[in-house]
Amino acid sequence: MKNQGNVQHEEAHLNINILFQKFNPFVQSLALKLCDNTAEAEDAVQDAWITVFTHSHQLRHADSFLPWLKRIVINSCHQLTRKGKRTVFVEELPDSDKMIEDSVELKFEKNGDRDALYGILTELPLQLRETVILRYLTGYNSYDQIAAITGVPVGTVRSRLSDSKKKLSKLWKRSDDLDSSAFELNQYWNSYYQEICPSAYTDKNLLADLYSHVARDLKLVFTSGKTAVGRGVFEWGIEDDLEHGSSIKTVDVCSTSGDLTVLKVTFSNSQDFPDHCPPNSFMTFLRKENELSEIRLYHAEREVKSEFC
Repeated sequence: MKNQGNVQHEEAHLNINILFQKFNPFVQSLALKLCDNTAEAEDAVQDAWITVFTHSHQLRHADSFLPWLKRIVINSCHQLTRKGKRTVFVEELPDSDKMIEDSVELKFEKNGDRDALYGILTELPLQLRETVILRYLTGYNSYDQIAAITGVPVGTVRSRLSDSKKKLSKLWKRSDDLDSSAFELNQYWNSYYQEICPSAYTDKNLLADLYSHVARDLKLVFTSGKTAVGRGVFEWGIEDDLEHGSSIKTVDVCSTSGDLTVLKVTFSNSQDFPDHCPPNSFMTFLRKENELSEIRLYHAEREVKSEFC
């Protein structure tokens, strides 16, 4: 199961450089038409190709690439032009700081730079890494969204991104010898969670696999800020969902860096208990020695009835 996902991912990435050369003129033209603003179009193009590189493992059929690419470009343009507000990181920080331009947005088209990016991200402190992942690798990149998900003020988000820029700029200078191991490990965990999170609700063997992945002293941090400790709490939450006919329907976003994975999931509820779980949720998974040691939950709708969901 996990090896197959890695093989599909590696095959997809073998052709991304060729696809970039072939379709980038089309992407630029489409973005300019949608944004009607050269600067916004350039930002949308950069964001779109970053998404392609970090999520190409989700593409199962080569024939689906162009429609998939179009949707990504359209979404990127929509995010930048929504309500007439732009969320361009480099404009909101001193002009002298150009980490993201220099280390992500201008380097994503090369596999070597991709490997270096994922390698150096793992060297960032956890809070900075989580903020960078949300900003650039999940598509939920407004400061307000990041602040809500991480539970900190918008000013703290700005500060963390600024600190990340400075640290990543330094790390890039010594990243030439990094191989693809960090990138491959990240995709391993992405594939694992994308399959097991929804399927464990219907497959007892996968549910047992998920339980075995959870540390006995797991720490759970709920949207309300309350905490609980123990694998038993996690197991009770899953069983409570099953009893009420609720489950994770899809994993919409899954981005990993080292021992950190950020997911956005969509829930499905039964007709008898339609409000048991919120429509969707962000989850932050932390691992220690390959065990799930901490889960932090964020639900956009905080008035849900189930504390676990």
